[in-house]
Amino acid sequence: MQSRLSQLETDSELGETFKLTQTRASPRKPSINAFSDELLNCQLCHSRFRNPKSLACLHSFCETCLNVYIAKLPGTKNRYYPCPVCKELHPVPGTEDKEFAPEMTQSQILSSRSSFDELPDINERNMALTLRADRRCDPCSESDDTVQALYWCPTCRESLCDMCTKSHRGMRITRNHALMDIDDVRERPIHMIRAHEMCPDHRGKLLDLFCQDHQTPVCNTCVSVSHRRCDTILAIDRFAKSLRTNRSNKSMQQRLRHCINIVDTVLATKEQSKSRLISRKEAILDEASKLKMSVIQLLDELEEKLKEELDAVARDYEDVLQGKVDRSKGLRDTIQSSLSSLQTTLDSGSDYQQVLASQSLREEVAKYEQMADDERIDYKDVDLVFTADENLVRLAKLVDRIGYVEVAEKHEITKPFRNCSAQKSGIINGKIRGDRNGCIFNSVDISDAGDVILSDFNNCAVKLFDHLGNFRSFAKLNSPPRGVAMLPDKMAAVALPEECVIKLLSVEGKFLASVRELHTSFKAYRITNFRDKLMGICYSKACRSLCIVEKNGRVEKTITRKRDYKGLGGVAYDNVKNYMYMSDRDAITCYNGAGKQVFRNTYRRTDLRGMALDCQGNLYVCSHDSGQVLQIGPDGTLIKSILVPISPQDVAIEPMGNKMIVVGLGEVIHVYNLV
Repeated sequence: MQSRLSQLETDSELGETFKLTQTRASPRKPSINAFSDELLNCQLCHSRFRNPKSLACLHSFCETCLNVYIAKLPGTKNRYYPCPVCKELHPVPGTEDKEFAPEMTQSQILSSRSSFDELPDINERNMALTLRADRRCDPCSESDDTVQALYWCPTCRESLCDMCTKSHRGMRITRNHALMDIDDVRERPIHMIRAHEMCPDHRGKLLDLFCQDHQTPVCNTCVSVSHRRCDTILAIDRFAKSLRTNRSNKSMQQRLRHCINIVDTVLATKEQSKSRLISRKEAILDEASKLKMSVIQLLDELEEKLKEELDAVARDYEDVLQGKVDRSKGLRDTIQSSLSSLQTTLDSGSDYQQVLASQSLREEVAKYEQMADDERIDYKDVDLVFTADENLVRLAKLVDRIGYVEVAEKHEITKPFRNCSAQKSGIINGKIRGDRNGCIFNSVDISDAGDVILSDFNNCAVKLFDHLGNFRSFAKLNSPPRGVAMLPDKMAAVALPEECVIKLLSVEGKFLASVRELHTSFKAYRITNFRDKLMGICYSKACRSLCIVEKNGRVEKTITRKRDYKGLGGVAYDNVKNYMYMSDRDAITCYNGAGKQVFRNTYRRTDLRGMALDCQGNLYVCSHDSGQVLQIGPDGTLIKSILVPISPQDVAIEPMGNKMIVVGLGEVIHVYNLV
């Protein structure tokens, strides 16, 4: 009977109820064979039991299915695991003397609750959805009895009257369920009703887990049946929490705001062009009136003809410009709506909605960027130009018109970075009190807030400046640093190849504080942020490699490897296209996310060093020997060379901005604006 109730509870969909004291009413009475199937089938794989194991809550499963279910739970070091059906906690096999221990006491449950912070709390989330507005007892309602409900069972998702509550507490299978007062349930805050979606493949199962290998939400049964070999299964609320703090979402928001800024600029210029068109019309009429005074008798008829022609031309283009203005406003409103929707979903949406919105908006962001660029590039400025007829000046009797009215179009109102010039906006003095040697800055990076971090090779130090160029702090190191990179959550990484160490620093507040050291089996030089990990040029056994390094110091993936003793170069990562770039003396190589080479271009400039990417996907590479910074397009073509007054070692571009910083030999840090 208890196994029967467990099966009924598992198979019940969200919002459905059933009586605990009798079988569930159904249109067709189940046969004895069907009843036997329910008792003999595992509730994880829905097949006949193979070496069945029964838990203390009286729910039974195949031993293999249960072991797979336990192994896939987040937090593999937990001592307890929840029952897949009723969520009651049980000791993990091997942590107790018996493989499947008896019931846990209430104190054991409370003491182990902290180990399950990562597990989704589905009881309270499903509670408000299944609770009926009339507050009637669910078991009594199936007998057509109307009895006021006094308590709510989050585990069974049922409202209970006083009589049913006593029966509920008297049964062994339900005696440990925590009942809630119905009035307390009514006063629950609105976030309690955010529920998981139901699994479409397994009735009554919640999509409370997320498979990162297949990038899809799954339920407990899906994990045991279809995702046995998947490596990473996370609780969906934990995955959603990582998305909320993920830099890619912030990057999409920044890109959307950048699109809005572009459209606002285009819109303002269009409205200004429309106003200039109207005012220019009056100026042309005044100019024509001056000519009319000398030949008043002849120009009366021509003046009226000119007015009609001018009004017709201006009216047509006013309508055209108004249509373009309306189109730009519509695009701006559409992008703003997408930004607001994404922000609202991230702030107050459900976990499932956040995952779905984050994945569905990726293609829309690229589309909006393309539409914003099209608005900026394809727009042609419109103006009215008046040209006086030369025949009117020479001989008034031969004039048949006052002048000609035409539209002058100007292409392009704002320039992409590929068409911008680098104008020097200032310098920063990198030498600080306590430096015993001259400065050699061989690496630089800029945070989202505009803070500048530099590695001083000659003084074995890392220095931090704010967005205005004011000195903030420095950190003394035991060996010369070779590369620095800004990371999310106000962190920075410093490569110390002589020690085979990557040092993590906190850039929050006024000081650079050491967080931890990653001891590696290789020598890391240039490094950059790669999806909350690190990507850099590493040396090991006379081999030069482009590697992706985890935050524990282990190499996750090696993109390319070759024998090289001297070449240092630089690295950059485009998180939009998922492209990786590496400079190597006189060549630049691009790899896609799978590690396959996209292009490898060789340039006449030699000794290529550090590199950086702007928000439009253009690459900036330091040519140390020629004293230039090369601007290279996303396809690897050379756009132009920017001459700098030093032999550059590294370059950094402000994220979603136009500030460029170049460093090299000497204590001066050069700041440019791409305008």
